Amino acid sequence: PGGNHGSFFRVSTHSTLMMAGGSRTGIPRASVISEPYDSLSFMPTMLALTGQIEDGRKPVRVLWERGFRTFPGRLIAEVLGAPGERNPTPVARGDASAP
Repeated sequence: PGGNHGSFFRVSTHSTLMMAGGSRTGIPRASVISEPYDSLSFMPTMLALTGQIEDGRKPVRVLWERGFRTFPGRLIAEVLGAPGERNPTPVARGDASAP
């Protein structure tokens, strides 16, 4: 009986987040995530990097119209950079006129 699907021991619930940083990604180089985050933080952070989220948690209008709602979790600040240092241009931006 059993299997090899992990467990809920503390060490089994940790995850590693690795991203390539640099001027072409909008992610600061050599950043270290110092505050623990959970998997709920992944989606709002990725949407922030791509310019698809407003006010830290609310999807842009085109996503809202498609049924997406406010995302739980926090933005991972170390990935986005300090507020004064954040790249003002998102890495990518969807076309708001897309169906």
